[in-house]
Amino acid sequence: MAQQANRQHYTGLNLGVSVIQEDLREGYAYQPFTLLAETSLWLIGPVSVYAEGQFVYADTPIEPGAVYETGLNMGFRYQAQLSERWLLGAAIGAGPHYITLNTESQAPGFIFSDNFELGFSYLPPARDWGINLRTRFRHISNAGFKYPNLGLDNLFVIIGIRQQI
Repeated sequence: MAQQANRQHYTGLNLGVSVIQEDLREGYAYQPFTLLAETSLWLIGPVSVYAEGQFVYADTPIEPGAVYETGLNMGFRYQAQLSERWLLGAAIGAGPHYITLNTESQAPGFIFSDNFELGFSYLPPARDWGINLRTRFRHISNAGFKYPNLGLDNLFVIIGIRQQI
């Protein structure tokens, strides 16, 4: 099974932590945590078309309570089989989201999330599940639909589990 891992459908659940974040005009950094639920939809050799739900939480020192984001991304993921147990992956995706953050840099409400990712998956022997370790650059903005629209950028480290289905 592992020898054909890059040609099988998968699902996954991942947790991401922003390790590099943009400083907002209000004087603090927007440092979110994200929960990512993903599944492959179509396979084209080593490339998959995937869908991913993003649920994001951030605490801010200015707004009372927490800030939330939620949305759905679709994209393409390329996975190269490095060995029987290791996959190298690269992905690009985008999709609509909603954010509650109110800042001088980005209007709250409807936004887009654009993601660029690079990482590895480890598949233990004789198992249909594995472990993901990825880095992701994410840009969110509303594409000029509402002012302000400077966008927010983060670099995430993501760890999670995946299951071959």
